[in-house]
Amino acid sequence: MKRDKLLFFDWRDIQCGNLAWIAPDGARHGVSNPPEPQVPMRAEPRAVPWGIRLEAQPARKTDKVDDWKGWGRILWDQGRYRSWYFEINGHAKLGSGSPAHAAPPSSVVICGVESDDGFHWGPPTRSQIHVEGHQGFDGVSFFIDPAAPPAQRYKFIYCARIPEEKYYSKYLKEYMQRPARHRDERISEQRVYGMFAAASPDGVEWTALPEPFMLHPSDTDTTVLWDPDIERYVMYTRMMRQGRRWVGRAEAQDFMHWGPVEPLFWPRLDDPPDYDIYLNGHSFYPGHPEYRVMFPMFYMRYTERSEVRLYSSADGMAWNQVPGPPVIEPGGPGAWDCEFIGNGKDLVHFGAGRIATPYSGTAYPHKHPRWPAVWDAWSMAWAWWPEDRLCAVQADRQGEFWTAPVVPAGRQLCLNLRTPMAGQVRVGIEGVPGRSAADCDPLWGDHLAQTVTWGGQADIGAAEGQPIALHFQLRCAELFSAAFV
Repeated sequence: MKRDKLLFFDWRDIQCGNLAWIAPDGARHGVSNPPEPQVPMRAEPRAVPWGIRLEAQPARKTDKVDDWKGWGRILWDQGRYRSWYFEINGHAKLGSGSPAHAAPPSSVVICGVESDDGFHWGPPTRSQIHVEGHQGFDGVSFFIDPAAPPAQRYKFIYCARIPEEKYYSKYLKEYMQRPARHRDERISEQRVYGMFAAASPDGVEWTALPEPFMLHPSDTDTTVLWDPDIERYVMYTRMMRQGRRWVGRAEAQDFMHWGPVEPLFWPRLDDPPDYDIYLNGHSFYPGHPEYRVMFPMFYMRYTERSEVRLYSSADGMAWNQVPGPPVIEPGGPGAWDCEFIGNGKDLVHFGAGRIATPYSGTAYPHKHPRWPAVWDAWSMAWAWWPEDRLCAVQADRQGEFWTAPVVPAGRQLCLNLRTPMAGQVRVGIEGVPGRSAADCDPLWGDHLAQTVTWGGQADIGAAEGQPIALHFQLRCAELFSAAFV
């Protein structure tokens, strides 16, 4: 398959290399059955990277968005930014969090809003849904389902507490018979939490699906998506283990029948013992779904503050934290987001040369008593990066690496890079005459898309369809991506 871009969020596209063992006569001997007699051998590195590291990049922030009523997720759909949220008993901010844990409401409405720029939002559409006996609405999310029939293309997800007698014989009895590792400690015969959905053909008129699609207490944090790689639905959700919030994962071939929630990742052992992973913040990279990232929010109980980190995955199942600082942190003293922040979901293009994800914040610690003024202090803004600059391969002094072979989708190579005046990047194409790193015209400065040339020639020189490996030499440089155009 042809590749048009390499993003450096992890090591997947960088060869780990090996050592070649060379005899005094210059012959290379492999590990098995070397010729007798034994002779002294020397090692030569072959495509072994050195002098480089990964570094997550902190986001920049916009001003807060006035009059925002959504809750954590914004999609780019049909050429506009779109979002949905609950309005319960006429109040939008009751759609998630502790105020929603009241008696069954008299009015449950799904509201939809749209924007051309992510800042100015039109009046909401309103669609009342009919639910029976639900309360404690939480875990609100939504997604566009490409595997669903047209009438259910848009799905709005939420968690609610339901009367145990209503679903005992059908769901709870089976749930309580599962192995302990497949049950959540927050569900009991006295407290039953179900995951529900409403469906829509257009995101305007919604119909509640009558039955829960699983029992699970996904308070605050839910991501549901259709994964085209495995052709199954996937949920990333909150789970509780050891008294802490973890990130869990579940799968379903049929949207209404899910497997158990399995642990995915949890606070690291080198984190302080008061940390939770509160939100997952899953996203496919816009335009390149082969790159999956998460923006998990870490909650610090000692101060009731938070920070957002960057995680990366190649398959959606194995995740690792990207080294470097938090990518989103609370604002400075006195700022509207100075105490506690929550990440949103989905990276989206955000004007020319930028990508962004929504985030929320407040000037109050997380569990501060929530008088109306405390609720009203919550606001939303955008965390953004220059395009492709979520993470860098960085050489503090000198470094070198080789990519795995790829079939280029274009005849020219452009680099997204940043160096000081004394730094530089060179890149060669292995096995192509006149295109070695030594032949490369040095690149330096701060560029989102700098064309590579070799002796003034921009064509990569490889035969059409030929896999090529790139050989990078970095000096005091950050490399964010490589694109074939």
